[in-house]
Amino acid sequence: MERMLFMTLNIDIYEALYRLNIQKKIDINLLKKAFYNILKIEDEEIRCIILGSFCTGLIAQNPTADEVCALIEVAFQLDNFNPYSVPVMSIKDHYVVESIGSGKKGYKTINISTGSAIVAAATGAYVIKKGSFSTSSITGSADFMKEFDVKTNHCYEDAKKILEKCGLVFMSIEDIIPNFDKIYGGRFYAPQILSFGLAAIVGNYRGNVLLYGLAHPNISLSVNVLKNNNINNALVVSSTDDDIHYLDEIGIYGNTYIQGIKEGIIGNLYTFNPVNRINIPKYTPVDIYQGDSKSSNIKHVINALSGKGKDAHIDIICINAANILFLAKKVENIEEGFLVSKKTISSGKAIEKFEEFISLSGGSVSKLQSQL
Repeated sequence: MERMLFMTLNIDIYEALYRLNIQKKIDINLLKKAFYNILKIEDEEIRCIILGSFCTGLIAQNPTADEVCALIEVAFQLDNFNPYSVPVMSIKDHYVVESIGSGKKGYKTINISTGSAIVAAATGAYVIKKGSFSTSSITGSADFMKEFDVKTNHCYEDAKKILEKCGLVFMSIEDIIPNFDKIYGGRFYAPQILSFGLAAIVGNYRGNVLLYGLAHPNISLSVNVLKNNNINNALVVSSTDDDIHYLDEIGIYGNTYIQGIKEGIIGNLYTFNPVNRINIPKYTPVDIYQGDSKSSNIKHVINALSGKGKDAHIDIICINAANILFLAKKVENIEEGFLVSKKTISSGKAIEKFEEFISLSGGSVSKLQSQL
């Protein structure tokens, strides 16, 4: 293996890895050249070893926004993706919220973000839900949609028609950067340097405002990465109960940390405590833990949308739907959004909205009905 590595790696990769190992910063030009050459290594086993070492070493050095942006720029080159050319999908007199999380959360949970997007759409918001297939959890958003044969990545015109009709459209990010996904997808089980913005920036179209969940404490870094990539209206959230294990959503225990960008101006970091702000029980991570299989995990969310789920599942979906409603300017605050989201579920509108979305997106309504 040592001889193979010697024959495969060029001097830029060697130099970058050497500097990481002696805890020295790498200048941006070397960083980009090294990353590009790592991505071009033909031997998959060697490439994965070097890629893992490189990305893990960089995040351990407390990366800067410039360093993260440099790597994202190189990653996008593989698919000729230009974040500055992505059009905004607007609906007259409404704010469209684009929602996605980093994944790789500290506690593995039910699929919160997808359920929240459905509830928010059923309550009157317009939501572009982006997602991917899972790496470290049982189900990602794309796995959830695949279960119901939902078609993803519609062209702009078709996506807008779906959004206008039901308030929700889904986009799979793997299909947008397939060359990079072949190298990167499914290989990292914890947050690493690209978690600070790559998934949030990828897209065929944008909303008026982005909601990005980050399973890492450094949300200020993520905010700056987004701003440097032409995203001028966004909110980044992360929650934890022990300052070790982070969720890429607003939590129903511990503290949630929030920081935003409004018209290109970065706001202050602030803390949200759900138990103090909203009348909910004192839950623990166990209360929202994922099921023991993909089917059971999906069933948990369907039950919650139907109003038959566990209280903790309903509450965490509703508190995150409330955040979408707030960003969509449908409610004055998260407390109001939480209450109206609960009413949306109890009225049956949430599961009706999901059925409508599946039908409009070319999916199988019968597969949903079989779970009700």
